[in-house]
Order: sequence, then C-alpha cells, then structure tokens
Amino acid sequence: MKRRVLWMMSVLLVVGCWSALAADQDAVTFDDVRPILQENCTVCHRPAGNNVMGMVAPMPLRTYQEVRPWAKAVARQVQQRTMPPWHATSEFAGVFLNERTLSNEEIATFVDWASSGAARGESTDDIVEADSEGSPEWQIGTPDLIVPFEEAYFVSDDVEDQYATVVVRLTEEQLPEDRWIQGMEFRPGSEAVHHIVIFTDDKRESLGFPAMAQGMLGGMGPGTDATIFPEGYGRFLRAGSTIMFNMHYHKEPGPGTGVYDHSRIAFKFHDKPVEHAVNWGAVGLMNFSIPPNNSNVELVAEETFDREITLMALFPHTHLRGKASRYTAYYPDGSQEVLLDVPNYDFDWQTNYIYREPRVLPAGTRLEVRMWYDNSKERGDLTGIDPSRTVGFGQPTTDEMMLGWIDYTYTGVEAVAGSGGR
Repeated sequence: MKRRVLWMMSVLLVVGCWSALAADQDAVTFDDVRPILQENCTVCHRPAGNNVMGMVAPMPLRTYQEVRPWAKAVARQVQQRTMPPWHATSEFAGVFLNERTLSNEEIATFVDWASSGAARGESTDDIVEADSEGSPEWQIGTPDLIVPFEEAYFVSDDVEDQYATVVVRLTEEQLPEDRWIQGMEFRPGSEAVHHIVIFTDDKRESLGFPAMAQGMLGGMGPGTDATIFPEGYGRFLRAGSTIMFNMHYHKEPGPGTGVYDHSRIAFKFHDKPVEHAVNWGAVGLMNFSIPPNNSNVELVAEETFDREITLMALFPHTHLRGKASRYTAYYPDGSQEVLLDVPNYDFDWQTNYIYREPRVLPAGTRLEVRMWYDNSKERGDLTGIDPSRTVGFGQPTTDEMMLGWIDYTYTGVEAVAGSGGR
C-alpha cells in the first residue's frame, strides 16, 4: 500500500512538472510583444524629440528594460484602443496606407504578457527601431533637401495664439533644378508650434476650391504623418521658388513662456518620371455659426467635380469643438459611398488618411463633407473652450474651422512642370 501511494505521488509530481514546463513554454514573453511594438509603436515611442510632426511620445518603448515598467499601462491603452491612435471606423480596415490599428490577437498578446508577469523571454536589450523604410530620424527616409528658417522666430511671453509667415527663398545651391516631390516631412522647432502650412509663389489650378488652396505644397498638425506619394505621383517644386511657412503658434501666455522656433521641412525627390501632379484642396465652409451651449451642431459642405479626379488622401480639420467628420461620394449613377467616417475626431491627432490604392471619382461626382461640433459646458471643461459664445470661422484655436482637405489629381492628365496637372 505504501509503495502504491509513493508511485502515485511520483506520477503526480512528474505530471505537475510537465504541466509547469508546458505552461512556461506557452507563456507570453517580450519575444512575442517586441515585433508588435516594432511595427506599430516605436516610430513614435523613441527618444527623438518631436517624433511625429510635433507629437512627443511620453516614453521610449524599444527595449525590455524600457517597456517592462509600463507593461500594464500599455496593455490597458491597447485594450481600450486608444493606442495606437487611429480614429476611422473599423469598416475601413486595410483601406488607408498609414493605418495604425492592432488586431484582436495582438491586443490579447499585450494583455496576456502584462497579466502573466511581463516575462523577458530570450530577448536582448538591443534597440528596437521602427519597422519602416524611413530612417530613424525621418519617416520619408534620408531627405534630399532640408529647408530651415533662415533665423529663429521668437514667440513672445504674451502669445496665446499667433499666426506668422516666415519666408525662405530657395538658393541655387539648395535646389539647382526643378524637381518633383515624392515626400515631405515637417519638423517643428518648438513646442509652441501647433500647425504649419507651406505655400510657394508657383500658383496652380485648384478645381475651384478657395484661393487659400492655391500654391499650397502641404501642411501638418499634431500627429500628422509625413506625406509620401507613390511612384508616378508628386508635387512640383520649381528652382528659385519662395517657400512661405504659414505658422500657427499656440501656448500658455505668461512670464518666461517665450520660445525661439526654428522649424524646417524636409523633401525627398522622385528619381523617376512623374505622370500625375498631385493638388491640394478643401471641401469646406468659411461662413458658418456655431451657437452657444449646443452639444451637437452639424455643418455640411460639398463640391461637384466636372471632371474625373483621383483621390490620394483625405484630411478632416477642425479645432477644439470638432467631434466627428464624414466624407461621402454621391456618384452620377445615383449610388453613394462613405469614403471616410471619423466618429471620434481628436484635435491632438490630426490624421491625413492616405489611400493604399488611389480612388477614382468619375466626372459629376458630388463629394459631401459633414462635420459635427460640441460647444457645450462639458466640452469646455475638457478643452478649455468658452461654450457661452457663438463661434465662427477663425484662425485661433479657440475659434473654429470646417475644412475637408483632399489630395487629388486629374485622372488621365499628364503632369506638366508647374501646371498642377492642367
């Protein structure tokens, strides 16, 4: 009897050891988490200052030692789908090139890793860099031309909102010949920069959009990805052009808050012929009124295209009261299609939704842009706005805008240098 008991105890001990070993082998470790971080997170979460167009990630997440203290916090953020930041609805999964989302399996990997003790696994502490074709410093890769301010611009202590234009004329040494732009990436030179739009003195046709779109090369807001055009598509930059940086500075005013700003833009040029000139325009309103103490104000703008165009990207833009946006195409055959639905617009993450495959809109298509605004006390408590006043179009952050920007080309029209695709 005693031998039988001992035999049974031995069997249970062996089974227990094998079970523990199997559990250890199945446990999620940093080896499983690391590739997800590399693909989705470290492009921002690295010690490089202004990582994504002015957005500074609060901590690096490249090594086990860097990630381990934040394991539970990271798991919570990805489980709530607040990180990585992406605000289009799930029906557009796979549509946009710069989509930042995690699969259910990837989210479960983070949660399981954090809840099981955040084990290291076989991982070393080699630096995990972003899994992209860009260089560690630039999303567009190594730039062919970087254009900085000629001298720093001082944003004084008393400034809360300020617009300024900084003019830089390209020298022959900087740009000896006309080039087609493949990529553009802004690098704000201070934390006071809210957004930048750059113009050139080389005007081009812009579908009938507001005159403010003429001569635009591009722009950025907090969290906006770099602009990268596919092969065969680009924007024209003429040698000797004047580049005008339209700067919006926003900060808390007060003694000692003044800063020097030395922003810059980087260009990467095509080394192959460009067939399609990409323009920039906005379907939007400049004459509207948002009443006080109203949590759901809807504004609608539309544009009907008299010729076929190809959409490259969609970029909804509002200020602090904006809460949602939607682009809808109404086709000449009577059908309609939602091109983009952003139910939770985030002023601090202004995303340019770049198509993986450009979309052709036939002549006669009506593009409708709807945006919703919240001018309530609850919104005021969250953002600092004054909900008691009527708000219209204005440049300050505390006023509003209603602009549904689009990148587009004229389908089938060959690019002509400086023509904008006419």
